[in-house]
Amino acid sequence: MSLTAPAPSALSTALSQSPVDIRPQDTDVSALPPLRLRHPGRLSLRLSFERPKRHRPDCLRPEEGSVKAEPPLGQDCLMSIGDATYHLEDIHWHTPSEHTVGGVVFPMEQHLKYARTTGDGAGAKEYAVLGVFLHPGDANGSLDRLLESARRSEEHWDVPDVEIDTLLPPCIESYRYLGSTTTCPYTTGVRWTVLTHPVQASAAALEHYRSLFPEGNAREVQPLGKRRIAGDSHRWW
Repeated sequence: MSLTAPAPSALSTALSQSPVDIRPQDTDVSALPPLRLRHPGRLSLRLSFERPKRHRPDCLRPEEGSVKAEPPLGQDCLMSIGDATYHLEDIHWHTPSEHTVGGVVFPMEQHLKYARTTGDGAGAKEYAVLGVFLHPGDANGSLDRLLESARRSEEHWDVPDVEIDTLLPPCIESYRYLGSTTTCPYTTGVRWTVLTHPVQASAAALEHYRSLFPEGNAREVQPLGKRRIAGDSHRWW
């Protein structure tokens, strides 16, 4: 499966959207480019409430916004896929999950959005997003504090001593495909990596975040079209 984005067209854009339903039995099981993550042990994240872009005419179904957490400038929060290295721009959350697995919806989905400049001299960016399913269970110190701090505020707020690695499962087996951002303007050419293993957070933390979005803030599943989803050769199920 090629993970290189083709030249966009109206048809390819319409059929290259995210999220999608992942059907494990239909994935291409293969040796994928290695996924490597490098984050500082602890850092302070700056959070903000991002309002939905209701003013855009191409946002026919505006989401209810989201809460995003951004690392300090200059911090090396990196994800490498093969030879390509991306820098973390923000972490944000959708409820319920945007991707589904065999039609199953998770209570929440966490996105770590990474980017790199394309090198064409115009400052354009190429995005890679790491998706993590969340469900209630054991408390997770850093994740619980981030979710419990969430609010609809015009002001920024900080959450100190966040261990980003604890927001991720120990196993980083994944599904991978080419898609789009899930918020307007639904930019295509995004390299999606959706981890097969979910992460637990306390039920109270999940419920607090979900209470901010009573109608949810997830985009509906999009047609997969002729795209194929690749998966690691070793599975946990």
